[in-house]
Amino acid sequence: MDTTTSIRELFNERAQMYTFFSQVFLRELSAEALATLEQSDWRQPKGCNEQLGQGYAMLRRFFAFCESDIRTQLAVEYARIFLSAGVYTQKRLVAAPYESVFTSPEHLMMQEARDDVYRIFLRDGFMVNRSLHEPEDHLAFELEYLAALSLQSIDRFESGDSKAFNDLAKRQTSFITAHLLNWIPALRDAAARYAQSAFYPGMLLIVEGYLRQDIAYLEELGAQSNEGGVSVTAAVPRPIKTTVV
Repeated sequence: MDTTTSIRELFNERAQMYTFFSQVFLRELSAEALATLEQSDWRQPKGCNEQLGQGYAMLRRFFAFCESDIRTQLAVEYARIFLSAGVYTQKRLVAAPYESVFTSPEHLMMQEARDDVYRIFLRDGFMVNRSLHEPEDHLAFELEYLAALSLQSIDRFESGDSKAFNDLAKRQTSFITAHLLNWIPALRDAAARYAQSAFYPGMLLIVEGYLRQDIAYLEELGAQSNEGGVSVTAAVPRPIKTTVV
């Protein structure tokens, strides 16, 4: 397999992973998404970081001991954690899946983080689904944006435009750092306070671990490209073998 084919496959896998992660947090799980998760191998792979390892362990226990009718159970869990259904608190931060809630001083929606994300999306030609009536800094949209840029990266690489390819890699690394890893750990902590199962806290650990390893992967690819060649030895692990649904 030549390098071009390998890069295409790896970035397609990145796009599929980020699309799938986006679907997990956008709304309650579909039957297809749940089937993918139930059929996944949750044994910890070699080379994964601490967050991925912990997330794998939590999901492995969840699917080993979960009750019947998992889809209904997780739909109720999603509503309680991310929609604050039945949650009443004035002192503790709820697990609303919006960056602004975790990064603004008053923990409100539609704040500076949303405006910054909106400008980034506009710059890169990425549009959220307006029919969903959600702000741009929803976790699902931020993950979907990375999927879109991953596909753009394939086009830049295959066209031989190494500068554009490197620029896209840097933009993805910057976005992960400034608009995902800056609040996902806090979201995970908040989700854990309201969760009654390990599923969503475990999935957030997996997303966090994947993002951290993805940064290392993108940085290594950029360094190799600057040196005049690219190998695929730094491939980021694929934590879930998924088809986009």
